[in-house]
Amino acid sequence: MSEAGARILVTGTSGFIGQHLVQRLINRGCEVHGISRRNIGGQADGVRWWQGNLRDTDRTQQIVDAVQPERIVHLASQVTGDRSLERVLPVLHDNLVSCVGLLTAAARNRCLRVVLAGSMEEPDLAEGLAVPGSPYAAAKWAGSAYGRMFHALYGLPVVVARIFMVYGPGQQDIAKLVPYVITNFLRGEVPVLGSGKRAIDWVYVEDVAEGLERACFADGIGGLTLDMGSGRQDTIRDVVESLAAIIQPPFDPVFGALADRPLDREPVADSGRTESILGWRATTPLRRGLEQTVRWYREHPQIYRWDAGASGLATPSLGPVGKMRPRRGN
Repeated sequence: MSEAGARILVTGTSGFIGQHLVQRLINRGCEVHGISRRNIGGQADGVRWWQGNLRDTDRTQQIVDAVQPERIVHLASQVTGDRSLERVLPVLHDNLVSCVGLLTAAARNRCLRVVLAGSMEEPDLAEGLAVPGSPYAAAKWAGSAYGRMFHALYGLPVVVARIFMVYGPGQQDIAKLVPYVITNFLRGEVPVLGSGKRAIDWVYVEDVAEGLERACFADGIGGLTLDMGSGRQDTIRDVVESLAAIIQPPFDPVFGALADRPLDREPVADSGRTESILGWRATTPLRRGLEQTVRWYREHPQIYRWDAGASGLATPSLGPVGKMRPRRGN
């Protein structure tokens, strides 16, 4: 089947990774369909939009029946490191029930490829004690397991892309580490952080979008789990200090002011295996990626300016005294 004109349903279409992937697919000549809880209506930005909540498995089935996608990329999820008991059920429904509903609809429609966005937070089965460290990690882990089951039991060609710590232009959730630190520096506020000792495999968003694009079309990879990371690690402190060197604020970030999260993992992507199977490797050096990310935030101050609400733009959540609540962002 020709890749040009391929009908692809992307969930999380307007999200951080989704925006980058969708543009690549459109440039490739694909017919891209997206799902939004809001009523966007019809065609916008090259995407055919459908209104629906993936928690509603009946609506998910209706959309898949209507679109008849040849390929699906499932990026939509509630991304949170929150360990609180209150997050368990919402994350279960948003991240697992919705994933299983989509897999079921895809299997019924004999979809040619489903790419699931897995996570570096998922436990590695090779570890002696495979315990997920958060409701998010547990739901992602279970979703990947369901994907493998749908491949083995129902013949649905599912590929799990285990994505590592993505950063880059366009990330509007300023609670995440890189945007949190950048926007605080640019706003003249001191970033308040944990110890910064955690070692993380950072990967640039455009590299991830390219990897997901390849996973849509590569032959013979059904049933596989492929790491999408850089294959190297840098600590949170390393990244924050690199951002400080780029932006050069007149103050230092504060490390150790917040407690580190329990059960944080420090995996590194098996980039060699992914390259051998998919022909893909992340190529953006960390320093260059951070510089490009800083440039984007400088060009989009409405994302983080406290007074942005005056122009009708979203305003970050503020504390009781008008200061942004300290957030670790990792």
